Amino acid sequence: MFSDQDDVLFSDLHLKEDVLYFFYVGEIKADCLNQFVAETLGKIHGRKFECISIVPDIMESYPHRNIMVINPLAKNLYNQTSRKYSCRMGAKEFACEVSRSAAVRRLAEMLIARQGRLYIHVYESLPQLELCQLPGTVLLGPEGSISSIWNNKLYQLQMLSGQVPLMDYRICKNVRELYAGVESVAQEWSEGIFVSRPYSAAGANSFIIRSAPELEDQEPLSRDTYFISRYVPHELDPTVLGVVGNEDDVFIAAIADQEIENKNSFRGSAFPSSLSHKEQAEVREHARMVGRVLGRSGYRGIFGCDFIVDNQGRIFFVEVNARKQGTTMEMCCTLENALPPGAPSLMEMEYHAVVHNRLPPGRQEIKEAIQGLFWRTYNFKVEREVVTNYFLPMDEDERELFRQVRQKGLEHRMIIVEHPGHKRCVMPGSFLGRIVAVATNREDLDRDISLGKFMLEESITIRE
Repeated sequence: MFSDQDDVLFSDLHLKEDVLYFFYVGEIKADCLNQFVAETLGKIHGRKFECISIVPDIMESYPHRNIMVINPLAKNLYNQTSRKYSCRMGAKEFACEVSRSAAVRRLAEMLIARQGRLYIHVYESLPQLELCQLPGTVLLGPEGSISSIWNNKLYQLQMLSGQVPLMDYRICKNVRELYAGVESVAQEWSEGIFVSRPYSAAGANSFIIRSAPELEDQEPLSRDTYFISRYVPHELDPTVLGVVGNEDDVFIAAIADQEIENKNSFRGSAFPSSLSHKEQAEVREHARMVGRVLGRSGYRGIFGCDFIVDNQGRIFFVEVNARKQGTTMEMCCTLENALPPGAPSLMEMEYHAVVHNRLPPGRQEIKEAIQGLFWRTYNFKVEREVVTNYFLPMDEDERELFRQVRQKGLEHRMIIVEHPGHKRCVMPGSFLGRIVAVATNREDLDRDISLGKFMLEESITIRE
């Protein structure tokens, strides 16, 4: 299972003389985007590019050659128990481990000497990825320190005040102020109080309560700053993906609806959005304004932006994801199947934004839903430790899934991706797999997602 390099858990590098290479650093969930990155680099430089993916994910099978796996926690668990564990790493911790890896640094220096430069594609830009400070590296993403500060929700609220519609909120500098703040608004915010730390995602580090005593039922509260905001009852959680070329040039890809469980836990998305044409137009312009503010701060590259629409049709800003987000691959495939041949992909737009401080010519936005194209995703996360009974292999990649429905006339198709494999221990909070369904109608999506959930549930045994 292990490579002969102390800091690398698994490696299957096989480099070719006539190919240029770039790095991908991040979770396997965004590795599928690298086919678009390779095509972008090949188009621009007139050479063949392939990816070397550096990931923390422990899997039985990977989608391509040239994978390096770094995950000290999984390695320690294997040394202690002889069991193969699937366990997530924090993004910052992973960036630090990759940057301090002697094997990764040697490989990077060799490729820079051979190629002249090394592009590094990331899911999320982080200051901790010091690998990008090596002379000759080019980060294909926003600058890490700018991205990091924008992922602070308090910073977002302060910078976007007066620019987009915000929900009522209060800042609480410590736990004492948190209790006092909740007590002061509990009667007025009777529908609920959303409590969050400045850095949170997909429901982590946040929860919804109705009164101060309910704070005692939460995990031990940290001493960090919190903010509280009014919970607004709603049925739709639209999410927008865009690219910032500069403060005057912002591309909006499309709008999808998020699937939220337990009021604040993200589990997947669906396209097209169920919003009315008027609501979609308003959401797009709010997202474009967010992109312009990002651009003024020096941010360049892909970003996500989430909103809610209440029962009266009022739109409220929720958060910026200053990184790629869960819909990025689906948006790439949507654009590819909806726009004329030759239109730049999201990855090509990000390249030009980062390298040239502008978006490329020929880009086109999708203003309305695409006739006969529907998709839905679901992230299956386990809450207890489980063991996989067998492997659910991926029959085809997601890009081909879209092509089969859009170009080859199939009515619907579903795949399960990123299953960890046979006899893997999957730790709480880790993904067992991701379901992707594409169809010519919305009803088939629901049936395919239900089938995918059943197949994933059947593949595991809960450890007692």
